[in-house]
Amino acid sequence: MLIERLDVAAIRLCEQHGLIPPEQELAAVGLADSEFRQRLHRLTALGVIRSFHATLVVPPLVGGDWVWGSVLATVSRPLGIANLLARQLPFVTELLLNSSLPAGVGPNLALLFYSRDFETEARYIRSVSGIEYAEVGRIADYSFPVSRQLSTEEKGLLRRLAAHPAAGLTVSRDETFRPSLTATLKAFGDAVGQTPDWVRAKLDRLFWTPVNGTGVVRVLPELDWTRVENFGHFHFLLNTGHRPDQLARLIADSSNGEIPARGFELVLGGNPYRGRYVQVEADCWGVAEMMERVNYLNQIAGISVQAVLLNQGVVINSGWVPGLLE
Repeated sequence: MLIERLDVAAIRLCEQHGLIPPEQELAAVGLADSEFRQRLHRLTALGVIRSFHATLVVPPLVGGDWVWGSVLATVSRPLGIANLLARQLPFVTELLLNSSLPAGVGPNLALLFYSRDFETEARYIRSVSGIEYAEVGRIADYSFPVSRQLSTEEKGLLRRLAAHPAAGLTVSRDETFRPSLTATLKAFGDAVGQTPDWVRAKLDRLFWTPVNGTGVVRVLPELDWTRVENFGHFHFLLNTGHRPDQLARLIADSSNGEIPARGFELVLGGNPYRGRYVQVEADCWGVAEMMERVNYLNQIAGISVQAVLLNQGVVINSGWVPGLLE
């Protein structure tokens, strides 16, 4: 199937802000709230969005010292290994399934998780049968002296959100359906016996966003990009002698109009994969644009593209969430 640029913009906004993005963020990409929801509704009916999941930002909710970790791995059975790790590690949040060209050069599985015992869990990950190569890294360290205290009503709202993360965004093939923010807030309000204004105020406080780092909940879409013919999210593995800060400046220059759509971004702060490949990522519209980006990178002095990864899907792991809301 074919999708539009505003479809991808709606997905990216949802990844950052759930189903309640700020008006200024919607306006920046040219979407009204009603169109944002209608596009998510349509993408869900088409199967590009498989489902929505509420997941918790564990460190501020529980308190204490935490690591937000990542796994980049080349594995023989990506989905099987992903499911195994999600069962064995207590707080896995996202699993990304990739394909690499050439095969075996780049990681075909990526995983994000919270950990209170990072070194022990990292050793376990490296020992799992079927993982041919794995890098377990620290994305961020957190220290919260006390846990976030939630009221009974707030916990009730979060439990409802965990059970029905897409309330008000009915999934059907009915093209006349028009989801709205009002419907979303009313659905939650009716469920917990509160007004829509109360729900909005609580969700604004509880949602984690790039500007609300003490938030404790996110709503993320689970994606199946294999259904889409004219779009892909790619990682480019680079052989380069440039430091991460130098590379970031060089790839930022790609926003000068020679490369369409959004520019390149460093993956995991420029930490190398297999000790030599730095990854940068970009959304691409079609094979021609992907090749244009490869050619552009290869023309930068000191950079050589060694492999390209295509993200096939994103799986959200939220099975552990209800246990933290009891």
